[in-house]
Amino acid sequence: MARIVFAICLVLTALIQATVLPALDLIEVLPDVTLVMLLVWSALRGTAEGLIWAFGLGMFIDLLSLDPLGTNALALLPVVLMGGIARRRLFHNTLILPLVLAVAATMVHAMVLLLLRSSEGAGFPLSSVTRFVVLQSLLNSLFVPPCYVIARWMDRRMVSTRA
Repeated sequence: MARIVFAICLVLTALIQATVLPALDLIEVLPDVTLVMLLVWSALRGTAEGLIWAFGLGMFIDLLSLDPLGTNALALLPVVLMGGIARRRLFHNTLILPLVLAVAATMVHAMVLLLLRSSEGAGFPLSSVTRFVVLQSLLNSLFVPPCYVIARWMDRRMVSTRA
């Protein structure tokens, strides 16, 4: 049941990010909450499950953004790997390390996405997007604590239903 709720959260978050937030035009740099949710989930549940979610989420984001299929799925792979390396130990020690991990994962995701898009001739120069990537990574780090609380609650629900 928790995986279904997580899937619904991912789909709704991706839809809100792609449609509602750009239309509101509140701030120029938008957060990538789906990236943070995927990072936290792969840190809680492991790399294998995170890779499955990255593939599905990446394909869904490709459909929403009209990117070539697989572009966002490939860009989300380093995020899952970083979350998998962290696993549970990182999130139990302190809150500073997950925030730093979210900043690093956002930057790696943006660089991979930029490389994939530039190979098709649709990318931007690195110097023009660096400021936005740094700001987005800092904004994403604000979403780590609430996403962790939600993901941890769902993870506990999964464990309690198996017992």
